[in-house]
Amino acid sequence: MKKIVLGAAFALPLLASALAIADEAGRHPHYIHALSDLRAAQWQIDHRRSEDGEVREDEQVSSDEVAIAIRSVTDAAYREGKDLGFQPPPDAPMAYGGRLHAAIDLLRAAHNDLALPEDDPVARGQQHAALLRVDAALHAAQRAIGAAERAQDSRE
Repeated sequence: MKKIVLGAAFALPLLASALAIADEAGRHPHYIHALSDLRAAQWQIDHRRSEDGEVREDEQVSSDEVAIAIRSVTDAAYREGKDLGFQPPPDAPMAYGGRLHAAIDLLRAAHNDLALPEDDPVARGQQHAALLRVDAALHAAQRAIGAAERAQDSRE
């Protein structure tokens, strides 16, 4: 009986540490945070106010690139065994300059999360593809801001 209790006493910490490691499946814990940032960025890009005028081409490109990046990061996170149901709050603070400025902050935060080292060679390809899409979305959002500012200047 003592052997069973003693064995259980030693096995319990090992079991607890194994469960903690299982919770952090894969070696890139930042995919889920990047997904939260990307989803928030896409919401910012897609939810226009009526006074924002018509949808500019760069905004549509940015939204499309974010959607592709979300798919790439979701695939990488799934491959790593991450809990895709877990959605932490976005990392980036919301900018006061408007929805596109907020989207840019979120895209930068997602880029920073995705740029961390990846050990899995297969996931590296998905990580690289997602980074390219995030960067393309970021540049398109910056172009959209520039176009909006030029349009505002021409009205004044």
